[in-house]
Amino acid sequence: MLAGVRAAQAQGPDAGAPPPAAAVPPDAGAPPAAESGGGLFEQSQASAATAAPAADVAAAASTPPFTLNGYARGDVFVGKIPDVDGTQMKANYGELALQLRTAKVAYGDGFADLRVRYGLMGDQQGTTVDMREAYVNTYLGPVDLRLGKQIVVWGRADALNPTNNITPVDFRLRSPLEDDIRLGNAGARGFLRLGVARLEGVWMPTYLPTELPPVGLPPLVTFGPARFPSANIRNGLVAGRAHLELPAFDASISYLRGYAPLPGLTLATITFDMDTPVMGDSGITVSRTAYEQQVLGFDFSTTLGELATLRGEAAYRRPFDYQNRAYVARPDLQYALGADHNFGSFSVIAQYLGRYVFDWRKEAGSTRDPGDLVSILNSRTATDYLDILTDEVNTELAQINQILFSQTARVQHIATLRFEWLLAHETLSLSSLCLYNFTTREWLVTPRIGWKMTDTMTAYVGAQVFAGPDDTLFGFIDQTLSAGYVELRAAF
Repeated sequence: MLAGVRAAQAQGPDAGAPPPAAAVPPDAGAPPAAESGGGLFEQSQASAATAAPAADVAAAASTPPFTLNGYARGDVFVGKIPDVDGTQMKANYGELALQLRTAKVAYGDGFADLRVRYGLMGDQQGTTVDMREAYVNTYLGPVDLRLGKQIVVWGRADALNPTNNITPVDFRLRSPLEDDIRLGNAGARGFLRLGVARLEGVWMPTYLPTELPPVGLPPLVTFGPARFPSANIRNGLVAGRAHLELPAFDASISYLRGYAPLPGLTLATITFDMDTPVMGDSGITVSRTAYEQQVLGFDFSTTLGELATLRGEAAYRRPFDYQNRAYVARPDLQYALGADHNFGSFSVIAQYLGRYVFDWRKEAGSTRDPGDLVSILNSRTATDYLDILTDEVNTELAQINQILFSQTARVQHIATLRFEWLLAHETLSLSSLCLYNFTTREWLVTPRIGWKMTDTMTAYVGAQVFAGPDDTLFGFIDQTLSAGYVELRAAF
């Protein structure tokens, strides 16, 4: 999960800001012109090409039409067996990544990132081909536009970004790098440059959900078809952001309206055998159900001289009709404040995050004893059976949804620390992301050792460990996601 402190700092105070051309990879959330310079400036240079020296013209003519790079890697993840004192293979695969970038011309360029993987990933084994991103940029004076499958990352905080509600993630994917679990979606992203200000717009016409790892379900309970919005253009996500970019201070305000990346759970169907209601042909299906929300956000970044870089972020999220739908998160306010600094070869990012949930109440789940419930069901009519069982299932789902949305407390206080220490002439790195929730007592650590054996070959050994009480999200996913790993990576 750990991308590294220096990688996080290299993205700058805002992953959506336009740093120099070579500073940000195309999938780091930069705007269309970020990886190749400002469109307006480049066009003015192109129009003056006839005045360029002959040597420069010849050099431009010899530029290859595209560049191709990437990596091959092998990964092994080993973790706990749920509810058993033992370990099992969580993932074991080989992956080839190809990143193609077309040469930049006067009005645009293109990028594609293809991943081909074979092996075991969770409970699935086989070959997976994933076009992670594929888009085209065009630069039209002060307007930059990107169309195609892309990853959009908002926010300035580290690890947890309150304003980042556009790009979903896939927690089923096992990788030492946090960025790998992000999922690209087809849409449009544009910028209008107005001196020290920029206006940004994002449109994602189709819904793509965050994917969760397989979890154990109670007896007789299975997942049914998901209830996601159709491809109707009215169901698309729209978002806008206004940026202010000054020499020592950056800030932005944002607004988003669309379906939340993480769906809730709803009761879909209940079937039962009247002769043996709790066994026989009885069964319950639940469905992942998307809900619509609006989010108002603010973020900033500034420098404190040579001391540190200070970053802050906040977002107010208000889902629609949350009062009448148990699968919808309650409104909340999330906020983060952090600072980073380099002490020579040692880099650190420390931050505080908080969350306040409006109209909060504790969902305790079912309080009935299973034996009493069986006796009650076996002595009732079909109508009574449905009413009692529906109430019990909805009570349980309300608690599970509260856990999924990380809203098990009205107010939460969280601290994160990310560090990286480079040794042996920067060929050896020791790093980790550490998170602790002081309210819910959840915690996460991702220690990693990296050894750069050659300019292209790197080896990693590390772990991703989640922990928390049973009625929290980290406690819920601990036995599924916690694992140690080894990776060998060859880049080209």
